[in-house]
Amino acid sequence: MTMLKPGKMSEIAEQMLRTQLQIIAVQGIRWKGQGQIKKNLYSLYYSCSEQNTGQLGTGFMVKKEIEKNIMSFTPNNEKICTIRLKGKFHNITLINVHAPTEEKMEEEKDKFYDDLQRTFERVPMLY
Repeated sequence: MTMLKPGKMSEIAEQMLRTQLQIIAVQGIRWKGQGQIKKNLYSLYYSCSEQNTGQLGTGFMVKKEIEKNIMSFTPNNEKICTIRLKGKFHNITLINVHAPTEEKMEEEKDKFYDDLQRTFERVPMLY
């Protein structure tokens, strides 16, 4: 799926709202840069390439009702982003990834998994 097509963000939001999901992870956004788009019923937090390559991009679509629980959004790169939510008993960190496929070069895959490991290591842990 790509969000470069006109109306695609609204279509995804409609499905999210219809199925009563509170938050969804989205891959293939394919925009330039990073940021947040606020709408009446939801917000989209996204992390894409600064070069506007029209490829990759990750993010989270969040219903307006739970937006108050968002503690942070971290756009690592076009393949990895995180969102941290305040929970009732424990806070929750979600990691959204767009992993390289089997045919990609080993160097690209190694870099991705190194980036993912560093992202995971920055997540606060409960002990």
